[in-house]
Amino acid sequence: MPFLSIIVPIYNVEPYLRKCIESILKQEFVDFELILVDDGSTDNCSIICDEYAVHDARITVIHKENGGLVSARKAGLSIASGQYIGYVDSDDWIEVDMYKSLCNAARKFDVDIVICDIVENYSNLEVKRTQSVAPGLYRKKRMIQEVYPVMLFSGEYFKFGLFPSVSNKLFKRALLEKYQFKVDEKIRLGEDVACTYPSLLQANSIYILEDKYLYHYRQNSSSMTASYDEKFFEKILILCERLNDLKREVEGLVPNFAEQLHYYFTYLATATVHNEFNRRNVKSFREKRIFIKKMLAHKDMKKALHAVHMNKMPLKSKIYIWLLKKHHILLLYVLTWLSRYRSDMKVLNPAFTNG
Repeated sequence: MPFLSIIVPIYNVEPYLRKCIESILKQEFVDFELILVDDGSTDNCSIICDEYAVHDARITVIHKENGGLVSARKAGLSIASGQYIGYVDSDDWIEVDMYKSLCNAARKFDVDIVICDIVENYSNLEVKRTQSVAPGLYRKKRMIQEVYPVMLFSGEYFKFGLFPSVSNKLFKRALLEKYQFKVDEKIRLGEDVACTYPSLLQANSIYILEDKYLYHYRQNSSSMTASYDEKFFEKILILCERLNDLKREVEGLVPNFAEQLHYYFTYLATATVHNEFNRRNVKSFREKRIFIKKMLAHKDMKKALHAVHMNKMPLKSKIYIWLLKKHHILLLYVLTWLSRYRSDMKVLNPAFTNG
C-alpha cells in the first residue's frame, strides 16, 4: 500500500497533459500511486494516459464517461489506497520536491492536512501567491483561534485566509473521503470550495509549509475571458446552498462564518456580472440588465451586498459593490469593460499598468 495516492482528473487537455504527468513521475518522493482519470476526453488524452501506464507500474488509468470534475475526483478517490491523497489538475504541473515536502511534514507531525503555496503561471509571467495564515503547525485549539475566523475572508477583500484549492494540499484519505463524496456533482463552479473548507473544519490538525511555492497553476487568460457560461448563476446557487448548509453546521465553532460567507457571495456576484458582460454573450444589453437585476434580487446576494463592510475594501471594489447595491447596470458594464481591457493589456504586456 503506497503512502500517497495522486489523482489527476483529465478532460481535453492534450497540449498540457504530458508536462503534468512528467512533473509527477519525476518527484523526489517515490512512494505513491498515480491515478489518471480520463473523464470522457474527445482528444488524445486517453491514448496518452494508456501510453504512460504501460511504462510505469505506479500508474492506474480510469476511462469513464464525461461527468465533470467532481465526478472524476470521486472516481479516482474510490480506488485510491494511499494513506494520504493529493490532487493535480491536468493542465498544471508541480515542482520536483512538492510531495517530498508535503509528505515529510505529514509524517513528522501526523496532521490531517498539509498545505503549500502556489505559483500562477501566465503566458509571459509568473506570480507567487502566499496564503494569509502564517506557516506552521496548527492543532485544533489554534485552528479555532487563528484559522477558522479568517478562512474564507482574511480581512482584506477578495483574499482568502487559506486558498480553497485542493491541489496545493495533502489530505488524510479518511478525512477527505467524508467530504469529497458528499460534493454534489451538479456543482461545476467552486468544486474545490465545497470540499476543502468542510475538510478543514473537520480536521484536527494542519501544517502550512513556509516559503514553498510548489504548485504551478496554468492561467490561460485568453480562454477565460473568451468563454461565456449561460448557466453560470445556476451553478453558483448550487454552491451557495451547500455553503449555507455548512454555515448551519459550524455556527458554534466559527461564530463569524456567516460574515465570511457574505464576502464570498459578493465575489460570486461580481463574477456573475463579469460573465454576463462577457464579449461572447450575444444577448441584448436589455436582456443582460434584466438578468443581473434578477441575480441581485436573490436573497443570498442581496443580503451579502448589504452586510459587507465597505471600509474593508480597496477603492475599486467599493465602487463596484456600491454599483451592485444601487443596481447601476450601465456603470457596471463600463467598469467591467475597462477592467477587461486592462487585463487584456497586461497579458499582452506585463509592464502595462494604470497607476
